[in-house]
Amino acid sequence: MRSISCFLLFIFIILLHDGIIASRAEVITLTPDTFTDKVKEKDTAWFVKFCVPWCKHCKNLGSLWEDLGAAMEGEDEIEIGQVDCSTSKPVCTQVDIHSYPTFKLFYDGEEVAKYQDDYMSHIFKQYKLDSDSYGSKCGIEAQSMRHKPSSGPRDIESLKAFALNEAEKAASKAQLDKDGEL
Repeated sequence: MRSISCFLLFIFIILLHDGIIASRAEVITLTPDTFTDKVKEKDTAWFVKFCVPWCKHCKNLGSLWEDLGAAMEGEDEIEIGQVDCSTSKPVCTQVDIHSYPTFKLFYDGEEVAKYQDDYMSHIFKQYKLDSDSYGSKCGIEAQSMRHKPSSGPRDIESLKAFALNEAEKAASKAQLDKDGEL
C-alpha cells in the first residue's frame, strides 16, 4: 500500500512539474464558441493574447502569459484569456487581428485598448518602420497604441499595470455612461 502511495505522489509531482496539472492562475483559452459570451461578461475586463503556434514572436513569450495570469490572481473583474488564431480564425477575423502576437483588452464586450510594449517600439525603430503602415509586414501589430510602458520589454508588471489601468478607465466610463442614462 505504501509503495502505491509513493508511486501516486511521484506521478503527481511529475504532472505538476510538466505543467499538466495547473499550478498557476487560469489563463482561459477562448474559442469561436466561447469568445463573444466571455468578453461580454458584465463589468469584466478581458486581457486577451492572440497568437499562432508557428510564430517566432509568440514562442518567444515563453510562460509570460501564464505568469501574468498568476500575477493577476485575486484581481477582481479582470480575466486573462488567449486565442489560438490557427484554430479560432473566426474570432481573430472578428476582432481584426492581422499579426502576432497581439494583446487586446475588452470590457463589457467592447475592445477598449491594445497593448504595445517597448519591444514592439524597438522593432519599429530598428527597422526604421512607420508603425502605422508597415508593422504587419514584420509580423507585429502596427496600429498606434494608447499605452507604451517604459519599464522594459514584455515584463509582467507593465502588462499588469496596463490591464489594471485600462480596466479602471473602462469601468469608470461605463459608470459615467450608466449615470448619464438615469
